[in-house]
Amino acid sequence: MTEAEIIEAIEKLRYHVKLLGESIDFDKHPVEALILGNDWGPADISQAHDIFEDWDKRLEQGGTMNSGSFERDFDEKLGVSYQGLKLIILAFYKNDQWTNVCEAYVDSFGKSPSVELKMIARRER
Repeated sequence: MTEAEIIEAIEKLRYHVKLLGESIDFDKHPVEALILGNDWGPADISQAHDIFEDWDKRLEQGGTMNSGSFERDFDEKLGVSYQGLKLIILAFYKNDQWTNVCEAYVDSFGKSPSVELKMIARRER
């Protein structure tokens, strides 16, 4: 295989994986859809779990959620914007992972969480 053929094959595989990611039902497989949608590898999802674990420990020790610091952790460690973070929060919450952190994040907005996160504010799963 030539270098051009390898590049073409990789591009085709990336396209196929993108289509598969878009076809995964977010409600049934939220974390898998998140991983494919963000083109994450094992290190990326592990980093996301590490951030949630850190905040979970803070909350368990009586700390409070600071949405700005939480968002900054995701921006600095994974390059995830506020909009991207909403998808992460929803995916973990729907997958019953880190629910206390997800709820604390949404609650930190008081009575005005974003529309996408209102289901968490209502504690719907």
